[in-house]
Amino acid sequence: MGSEAVGAGGPAQQCLSAGQRVCTANGAVKVEELTRAGGFQAVCYEHGARRFVLRKAAAAAAGRKPVLRLHTDKGPFDLTADQLVILESGASLPASELTPGTRLCACTLKPQTDYRVISGDSDNKFAVDHLTAADCAVANWYPAPSVETLGEAEVYKIELTEGGQSHVLVWSAGPGGGFGIAIAG
Repeated sequence: MGSEAVGAGGPAQQCLSAGQRVCTANGAVKVEELTRAGGFQAVCYEHGARRFVLRKAAAAAAGRKPVLRLHTDKGPFDLTADQLVILESGASLPASELTPGTRLCACTLKPQTDYRVISGDSDNKFAVDHLTAADCAVANWYPAPSVETLGEAEVYKIELTEGGQSHVLVWSAGPGGGFGIAIAG
């Protein structure tokens, strides 16, 4: 199949690797599962307004492409080298250009005893008011690389079907439910 996009007639760009979870109104869901939904509500961040919102989105298979694992001090994220990651400042950089110590636009769940996103449990819904901005940086763990090449894998593109300047949140499961970073959608 190569690196051509499925059904798009052009190269796949800015994609997530199979298995990467996306924040949705139904919890953190693997990107490949979202392609079967036909459409979904993505949890997004609007940097200018400094708020979390729900936006209509769609996911589509985009063929095979080299992917990398972005290691942060809070958890890993699997995406393509050209996927734009939103920085704490609101600017963006391709994942492959991120360097140790770079601060990312990130979120976590507000600490609440009865409310958690369980690792990938799509029945575990969470509302945007349960999210809060959090500190996150590209890891600086020697000798492990900050950006690790994983090889070629199935990739998926997320597109917002409404919402202008919103950024999709991708999720890494962990203590207290996990951690998210904003990417261009």
